[in-house]
Amino acid sequence: MSHRPAALALTAAALLATAACATADAATTDGSRGGPPHKPHPTAPPPVSSVTLAEGETDRPYTVTSDEDRTFVYRELTVQPGATGGWHTHDGEQVAVIVSGTLTRYGADCEPHVYTAGDALVEPADPEDVHIGLNLGDEPLELYVVDMLPEGGSPAVPAENPGCPDLPD
Repeated sequence: MSHRPAALALTAAALLATAACATADAATTDGSRGGPPHKPHPTAPPPVSSVTLAEGETDRPYTVTSDEDRTFVYRELTVQPGATGGWHTHDGEQVAVIVSGTLTRYGADCEPHVYTAGDALVEPADPEDVHIGLNLGDEPLELYVVDMLPEGGSPAVPAENPGCPDLPD
């Protein structure tokens, strides 16, 4: 029994496949032939990569310390124009970066502190630090926030208005 016809058939199939691939490749590398642009073969990703989502600066002093385990919660917050998160405190420290919009923060002294895109702030884990954040602007306020919570802690603990008559309760 001769293997020659089978070998010829395999050789012909291989040549046809090679020609088809070459034709398809030529069609995709030349935009005038109507094919999509040629895509190079994927390469391995770098061993480590990093993308900065936001960065901000603060000129206010802060300290973050803990003698107990903490849960880190990373959040993106959006506050619509005219909205507020209400008066509150924090069980754990909170680090925030303003991505867009304007945050107006009031503390118990009823004085406004304004933060815009590129600003950062650190909220202490302090039940006495009652404050409210408002979006008094015309566009949504976007923040990236990291909460460092003790076991069972909440990112925001509701609190009473400390006596600021012109601000919401």
